[in-house]
Amino acid sequence: MQSESLFEVVTAGNPESPLLFFIHGWPDDASLWRKQFAVLSEQFYCVAVNLPNFGAVPVRSGGMDFPALVAGLAAAIRQHQKNNAPVSLVTHDWGAYTGYLLQRTHPELIARMVAMDVGGHARPGSVKEVLFILGYQWTLVFCWLIGGIVPPLGNALSRALARLIQVPERQVARLKSRFNYPYFYFWRGMFLAHWKGSLLGYYQPTCRVLYLFGQGKPVMFHSQRWLKIVLDSGGRCQGIDGAGHWFMETHADIVNRAIAEWCGSNSPEH
Repeated sequence: MQSESLFEVVTAGNPESPLLFFIHGWPDDASLWRKQFAVLSEQFYCVAVNLPNFGAVPVRSGGMDFPALVAGLAAAIRQHQKNNAPVSLVTHDWGAYTGYLLQRTHPELIARMVAMDVGGHARPGSVKEVLFILGYQWTLVFCWLIGGIVPPLGNALSRALARLIQVPERQVARLKSRFNYPYFYFWRGMFLAHWKGSLLGYYQPTCRVLYLFGQGKPVMFHSQRWLKIVLDSGGRCQGIDGAGHWFMETHADIVNRAIAEWCGSNSPEH
C-alpha cells in the first residue's frame, strides 16, 4: 500500500496491463474488491483506493465533500494511468455516485464504467421505501455528528443501525461513524441551495456503462429511468438473481466474468 495524498491505494497486477480503477462505498474499504483482485489482476492492472477516513485511521476531520473527492480520485487515476490512456472505472454504492461525478467532470479519464447497485438516478417506488431510505441515512448523519464529539458512541450507534438494516457482519465489524460523511454532504446539498451544485443532479453518461444490481433486496437504488439512460447510452444492465447489496463478495464469479468481458478491450467501440 502506498499513500496518495489523502487516498490510500492498493494495487495488483502488471502496470503494463489495462487499468481497472476501483472505488468502494459505505462502509467498506479497498478490501471489498479482494475477490476481484485475485482473479482480474491476471488480466488487468487493478488499482483500488480507500476513500478518506474509511481506512484504519482518519485522515481528515469531517471527511471530504464530493468535489474534493472527485479531484483526489482524478489525481490518483492520473498517477497510475499509462500514456494518459483512459481507464475502466469499477464502482459500488457511494463509489458509484462519486464515479458518476468523476466521469462527468473528467470524461477524458474514463473509457468505460462498471457501476454496481447505485444508479445515476433513483426514485423510491413507495412511501415505505422513502421512509426506509430517509430513516437510515438521516440516522447515519446523526451518528456522524455524535461521533465527532464522542467517537465510541457514534461508532456503537452506527454499528447498531448497520445490523438493523442487515449490513454483513464483516462490514459492521470495521464500521466507524467517521465513514458516514457522504450522507451528510449529500443531504446538505439537498437542503441548502448553495451546496446543490456539488451533487450529481441529472446525469447522462458519456461513456458506456455496465450497470450491475442485486435483485434480492427490499429497496432498489436506481429507477427505471436510469436503466433506460444506461441502455440508450450504449450500455448494459444486468440484475443478479438472489443477490443483495454486496454481490461482488457473494456472487464474485458472476461479477468477475462481467467485468472481464466489459473491460476486456481497449477499443472505444467495446
